[in-house]
Amino acid sequence: MIRRFVVVPPVPALLPHYASLHDPVAELRMSAVAAVQAITRGAASVAIVGDDPFAEPVARALLDAAGFGGSVDPDAEVVLVMANGTAKRTEKAPGHLDARAADFDDALDLALRSGAGARLAVLDPDLARELWASGLEPLRALGERLGAGWQVSVPYADAPYGVLWWVAAWLRP
Repeated sequence: MIRRFVVVPPVPALLPHYASLHDPVAELRMSAVAAVQAITRGAASVAIVGDDPFAEPVARALLDAAGFGGSVDPDAEVVLVMANGTAKRTEKAPGHLDARAADFDDALDLALRSGAGARLAVLDPDLARELWASGLEPLRALGERLGAGWQVSVPYADAPYGVLWWVAAWLRP
């Protein structure tokens, strides 16, 4: 049974070997590491879910940065979900502008803040793919198993490069 999980974007800039003198994602990094520390505290293992090629390397880098000493186990009660919103929010976004992106991201934002798994489960996977939102399939599958009544914290929600990123932690009260 899942007890807690955090949603973090699979942003390559979070990988240590992409580091530079100026951290372009400093606020995201601080929020992500703090959230990963919080959900993994006392956990022996954590599951990593995501469908982006950077999902696992970024998740492992965040686990290292958070000082997690346990194992990665797909059946763990603590889950690190690697997902982000659309990449078509603006003309300068990686996928350029798609007028549907803002509404999709708003729906995903409401679902992430709701504490109700059913709201995650009903998000449109086809539209997510068209809008270049990553990690939605695993997030939807998780939502189908979660139920309602979760305590939610969203310490980070921003789209500094035209892609909406969240750090959203869900805890079972």
